[in-house]
Amino acid sequence: MLKILLASLLFIASQVQAEMTLKHGFYLSSSVGSLKADISGKHNDYSTGAAISKNATVHDGKISNARSFGYNLRYAPKVGFGYEVGLYFTKIKMPTQNAALMTDDGGYIQTYEFEKGNPVPIGLKDAVIDSPSSYMSTTDLYLGGLYNFKVIDKVMPDTIFDKIMPYVGLGYAKVKGDWYKSYFSGIPNDPAYGTKGKTSIDGHYLSAKAGINFNENYNVEIEHAKHKFHADAFRSFDINGSDAEFSRTSINFIYTF
Repeated sequence: MLKILLASLLFIASQVQAEMTLKHGFYLSSSVGSLKADISGKHNDYSTGAAISKNATVHDGKISNARSFGYNLRYAPKVGFGYEVGLYFTKIKMPTQNAALMTDDGGYIQTYEFEKGNPVPIGLKDAVIDSPSSYMSTTDLYLGGLYNFKVIDKVMPDTIFDKIMPYVGLGYAKVKGDWYKSYFSGIPNDPAYGTKGKTSIDGHYLSAKAGINFNENYNVEIEHAKHKFHADAFRSFDINGSDAEFSRTSINFIYTF
């Protein structure tokens, strides 16, 4: 997918026209619909009585929303190929949820079972953990290409939608930030589990979008993106960290000037 995107951006660069316009912009974005994330990494399994590190994945982890704001820069002709750069600040919220840790063979990680207030385990159970809420705060550096189509006249006469210009875009963003409430040294029986701490994350996302420009300065677009992040350490995953993947559909608003 990344190779296809890079090839597309090189093609855009070769097609850029002479009469280009530079526009600054203020960017707002909010996810729509339900978001689900797969979180994977090494996790201790106690099925044999001793701790053995196994690959484990939380499938379909819930994400409440993903929202961004920031600066957008566009360099494009009235019709044709152009560039887009963005510096965005994003917050991704994950609600309280049950996290079922599954192994590569489809079984469950086995973990110790505790009684409330008793620090001594009373047996083993499938690792379906009450996972407290958490959130990611990231800075996203976006680079993409645009294609502006010809303006359509008299769509809704005498309104701000009298003239609209459709466009499409592809892009790549490098992402860095922190994942909060990631306290990993404790176990789910520990009162501090998932209530404090932060861990560094880095990753990227690839996106495709379609939008319209109206009243010269306003842009509304729908975007679909695929995210891949790596966390240095998260909750009860081992110290080598964990990976998170999810897809996002969002509505973006950009005011350009």
